[in-house]
Amino acid sequence: MAEQSIGQNEPPSHHGGLENLDTEHSYWIDQYDGAIPQDLEGTFFRNGPGRQRIGETKYGHWFDGDGMLCAFSFKDGKAHFKNAYVRTPKYLEETEAQGIKYRGFGTQIPGGFIKNMGQMPANPANTNTVYHGGKLMALNEGGHPWELDPKDLSTVGEYDYEGDLARGQVFSAHGRVHPKTGDYFNFGAGASGMGLKGPKPCLNIYRINPAGKMINKGQVPLEHFPFCHDFVITEHYAIFFIGSIVFNGMAGVMLGTKTISDVVAYDDSIDMQVVVVDLDTLETVKTFSTGDGAIVHFGNAYERGAEIVVDGCYQNGFEANATLVDVFAPESKFAGGWYNRYVLNMETGVITSDRLSDVNCEFPTFNTSYVGKPNKTTYMACSVENGYNGFFNGIQRIDDDGENSHLTLPPGYYGSEPLFAPAKNATREDDGYLLEVVYDGFAHKSELQILRADNIHDQVARLPLQHHLPHQFHGFYTPEVFG
Repeated sequence: MAEQSIGQNEPPSHHGGLENLDTEHSYWIDQYDGAIPQDLEGTFFRNGPGRQRIGETKYGHWFDGDGMLCAFSFKDGKAHFKNAYVRTPKYLEETEAQGIKYRGFGTQIPGGFIKNMGQMPANPANTNTVYHGGKLMALNEGGHPWELDPKDLSTVGEYDYEGDLARGQVFSAHGRVHPKTGDYFNFGAGASGMGLKGPKPCLNIYRINPAGKMINKGQVPLEHFPFCHDFVITEHYAIFFIGSIVFNGMAGVMLGTKTISDVVAYDDSIDMQVVVVDLDTLETVKTFSTGDGAIVHFGNAYERGAEIVVDGCYQNGFEANATLVDVFAPESKFAGGWYNRYVLNMETGVITSDRLSDVNCEFPTFNTSYVGKPNKTTYMACSVENGYNGFFNGIQRIDDDGENSHLTLPPGYYGSEPLFAPAKNATREDDGYLLEVVYDGFAHKSELQILRADNIHDQVARLPLQHHLPHQFHGFYTPEVFG
């Protein structure tokens, strides 16, 4: 376990939650507090780095840890847990060697620039997951999806949509399923050819039908290579915020002298561009410009007459990258941004914004059956000043009527992205549960907390695990139970 960054008699820091979980488990959770709801039926998948060290060597960035999927399955008031690493070439070869064999977002292969020259970062399949078209996939925007068997989380292999996702095309960690059509939209940063200044940046956009067939692709040209991690859709549009976090000096990356993390930076001279794309044609229909800023993760978006409403976590810097480079540093502090609402007027071209919460937050989630249409409630991880907020330590619920509620974890406990799971036969938007994985720094173990979504202070069950779960990124809930 990591050395704690605070006094011996004080609550433990978040660092223990970044230590490796090298063992893969599969067991029924038969010791718990409360009652597992009978109307909670489905599977809660999560993905994130399962290890931040290989042998005695730390990876050079939180983004470089190998993807480890977890699955909590619920049926008839019972719960089962399993976890497994995605068997990418990176995972297999580095596990065998117990050393770094691949470049990463912020990790170099030992041996200097000669060893790294021309080597692109590996895809650790460690950021998100989706179950669509009958396939469970681990996602990372540095490459293709990786398919897993949802029954046992065994790795099937890299997936390219029957060749429609070309070798040079990447697939982001954040897609959106259209609630009317069931089509899954995703995107990836790319190049649309060469220009006088080198590769011409673009976004490649993909549309996949409910059967899992890619039925359309499009390209959106850009002025620079941005850090574009997430997007939103409405009934008719996809909206991308091309922010002020950009990649500069990629030549050094190709020469092997720098990592991508070394060249990503916040440039306040670059205004945030909001690109609106028609979902049918996948062509740009309007672009808005606002001041500098960036949005890494979004909530929902919807159309309101001539306006498009978009919610997201705004930030005006990228100091967080320094923490991500050395997650075990005693002073490391993970934080987010501020939840803003943007209104885009498609007739006038005017964009306005309002702050919906002054609490530092990240990972907004909501009832996904409301994707692209007005929703009342959003949930997110937040960082509350309680002396032990180096990692996310609470949840907030934001309602459209301005009513916000907050649940703060005790010092020494650290949370993650809260995910909404609808109750069977749900009759309203917040009829269901929040699923929140919490790391207990005292015991160096994790637990799943099941909270009422309509009252986040009402904990209906607490399911302790037999071990800790490393802090992860994102999850996906499906009402299907496998196996």
